Amino acid sequence: MSFPYATAESRYQADSIMQYVIEHSIEYANAISRYKAGIYIKGRTEILKNNFLIQYANHLFPVERKKPDVIFEMFSESEYEAPNLYKHDFKAVNGNTIPSRSKQQELISFLNLNVYAPTIYDEAIITPVGRKAFRYYEFNLEEIIEEDDSRVFRIRFLPKQWSQKLTSGDLYIRDNEWRIEKIEMNGRNDFAEFNLVVNFGHKYGQLILPNTSDLSLRYKVLGNVVVSTYHSSFHYTELEWVKLEKLKEKKNGKREWKALDLSNYYTILSDSIPFVREDDYWENKRDIPLTDEEKGVYAINYIKPKANEKDTTDVNHMKVAEQLMSDATFDFYSTRVRYSGLLNPFQLSYSSRNGVTYKQRLRITKTFKNDRQLVIRPEVGIVFKRKELFYKLRSQWHYKPEKMGSLEFVIANDNQTYSSQMMRDINDHLKDSLFNFNDLNLNYYRHYYVDLKNTIELSNGFLFEAGVGHHKRVPVKAKPAKDPGEDVEEIINETYYDFIPRISFTYTPRQFYRMNGKRKEYVYSYYPTISLTFARGIPGVMKSTGDYGRLEMDVHQSLKIGSSLKRINYHVSGGLYTKQKSTYFAEFEYFARRNFPESWEERIGGVFHTLQREWFNASDKYVQSHIMYESPFILFNLFDKRATKHVLSERLYLGHVCTPALNNYTEVGYGFGNSIFNVAIFAGFHKHEYNRVGFRFTFEIE
Repeated sequence: MSFPYATAESRYQADSIMQYVIEHSIEYANAISRYKAGIYIKGRTEILKNNFLIQYANHLFPVERKKPDVIFEMFSESEYEAPNLYKHDFKAVNGNTIPSRSKQQELISFLNLNVYAPTIYDEAIITPVGRKAFRYYEFNLEEIIEEDDSRVFRIRFLPKQWSQKLTSGDLYIRDNEWRIEKIEMNGRNDFAEFNLVVNFGHKYGQLILPNTSDLSLRYKVLGNVVVSTYHSSFHYTELEWVKLEKLKEKKNGKREWKALDLSNYYTILSDSIPFVREDDYWENKRDIPLTDEEKGVYAINYIKPKANEKDTTDVNHMKVAEQLMSDATFDFYSTRVRYSGLLNPFQLSYSSRNGVTYKQRLRITKTFKNDRQLVIRPEVGIVFKRKELFYKLRSQWHYKPEKMGSLEFVIANDNQTYSSQMMRDINDHLKDSLFNFNDLNLNYYRHYYVDLKNTIELSNGFLFEAGVGHHKRVPVKAKPAKDPGEDVEEIINETYYDFIPRISFTYTPRQFYRMNGKRKEYVYSYYPTISLTFARGIPGVMKSTGDYGRLEMDVHQSLKIGSSLKRINYHVSGGLYTKQKSTYFAEFEYFARRNFPESWEERIGGVFHTLQREWFNASDKYVQSHIMYESPFILFNLFDKRATKHVLSERLYLGHVCTPALNNYTEVGYGFGNSIFNVAIFAGFHKHEYNRVGFRFTFEIE
């Protein structure tokens, strides 16, 4: 029985059925405690359309431009032991090429699917069976399929608003059991439109586990079109269930807390996968035979030249351009070298304040036993509008990765600045004149520094940092537009040195984390992160004349609103200089000018973009706040719903700062972006009067 048109009755019936499905999904999502399975996987990737920009495609998704049509088969002995804990041990591979590590991760990420969970793929997609599904989806009963003494309902689900985090498709629901027998799902994940079809088991004890899975990914990026398809079949050898109970808020008088370890342990266990050619082996593993077309693709053989052979086809202009314009990664046993590429456009960004900025990065990583690492990261950046060159050489020794223990050494330069003595003398000298910041070029001191710090986790979410920095500030002696007088000229001739030990504490209650081998990585928390830093200038050490204290505090948090679709990020911070017994330079950690984008996840919010950089050094104390509201439904959904396919999120920004020298400065902004780029426009207001407008563009691809 089918229903060709959606009616109020079919929608009401669908909603009633989905109420039962959602109630049972809580139990089904956690019903399996452990299983082992043999998984057969067949994958194929075709490059349907390409241009010279395909050399950048591997930044966005796994593809090899020199292999236009590849096919492979793999067999894995896989095990599930707990939520997010998957192990895939590949036993054999066959095909016209060996899939790369990134290709294996692509298919594995889609294999680890719990269709009854409220979100899947690391919260990238909200499922239609979560507790808040009716908030995001509308349902319609399309068909009732009669099967012996039972029925299967085919229910169409559609998002109420278009977003990359929502999907559309059909659910096949078994009557009375309220379990999913099949799901057909269409959506978009980063750069790919995907179609996923999962059939669930019919054997007793395997009814909520996937039986077969078919995934199609169609990438359309930079004028290139690439299609990848995967077919998987599951053969379960061991299965253990948990006792189904209703979730309780308290147990034995104590609240049950969610486990903080969110590690996705679906890493590949095999360092090298045996290449098996025997037809009998694969005939035994396949659930469906190869088609004639697939057999023809198998005949293509992508053979790499031998190590002592020179591949003359690579010595051409395209190869040279690729090496200059793309990043490069080299692996030598336990050492990895990654270079950003001399002319890589993804290292560019633009702001109306700084103009075009360009950065070059080199990362050398040496891994030792127990995941200890030595990381060396030289960086060079150019701010073209100000004709300034910035450099930083950072070395890190991660000696205790499970406790986030690291020793870091930095040599770098920073923004040009001016001293507190200069500010006081200039203000006294010119207080009755018409001079202001624009009348005097205040970029008088070049700033060079070395820094050594040690960070260690005292307990989960509680980090302690101790460090010491040595700063050298050399006068630039830039010529002002007007002569400020002899007194000011004498001020700018002295070189200042500061020796500054510091300690910092950072605490986040209930900090969720992931373990990547022995390495610990913080993920998120439902509570704010509180940071406190105290630094003290000590005179007489290594020419230091600084005798002052600096105290700063920061509170920040990322709050989800209703679901992972919307959230609010906020920063509130303040700082002051104490016991100012000498000349000092007002350079705070949180209230600072950023030449290169690095803040929050999209690297735009959390700083001021329209504020003149002179104001960052003009006061010995400050209080500031930044708020960013993020949602896929702000403006684009009102005017062009098709744009939401390419815009992952939109953002509203609000920043405010108060200092003795700059009272009541506010900045508002709007931005949008995706996994490739982010764009934002800002407007600044001083005491509620319009000041200036700013614009920023950044690539999100490293």
